Amino acid sequence: MKLGDVLKKEREKKGLSFEETAQKLNLTTEEYGQIEGGESPAEEWAPRLAHIAIALETPTSRLLAESGKSADCKDGQAGGLIKGHRERKGFSTEQTIEKIEGTSTNGLVKISAEEYASVEAGTSPIEKYGPLLLHFAELIEQPVFNLFYPCGLPFQELDDYP
Repeated sequence: MKLGDVLKKEREKKGLSFEETAQKLNLTTEEYGQIEGGESPAEEWAPRLAHIAIALETPTSRLLAESGKSADCKDGQAGGLIKGHRERKGFSTEQTIEKIEGTSTNGLVKISAEEYASVEAGTSPIEKYGPLLLHFAELIEQPVFNLFYPCGLPFQELDDYP
C-alpha cells in the first residue's frame, strides 16, 4: 500500500468527500489528489517522520508542534523540535540515523546524513507534510502515527486492512 491509499480509505471510512478534505486541509483538489494518489513526497517522508518518532521515543505529533495540535504548527518548527528531542535524549546525529534505520523493518526507511541535516534545519518536506498529515489525522480523529502504521504494521508492508 501507499500512504495515499491509507488516507483515501480513512477519509472514506469517516464519510468525508475528496473535495471537503482538500478544503479542510487548505489544499487545491489537485494538490490533495497528488497526496491521495501516492504521488507526493509524503510517501517517502512520512515513514521517515514515523521512524524519527520511534527513534526518539516521542509522539509524532509532539515533533510537529509542542502542543501536538496541527493548529499550533509553524513553518520550520518541526526541525527544531526534532533536534531538541534528540539532544534531550543525548543522541548524536549519527546515533539517531542508526536508530531510524534500525527501527525500519526490511530496510524500508533510509535517511542520509544530508537528509537528516535538512530535517533538523527545518528545510525538509517534513515541514510541509508533517503538519498536513497531523491535520488529516485530526479530521479522522486518530493519532497521526496510525496513518503510518495502520493495524500496527508499516503501510508499505500491507496489501489492505480492515
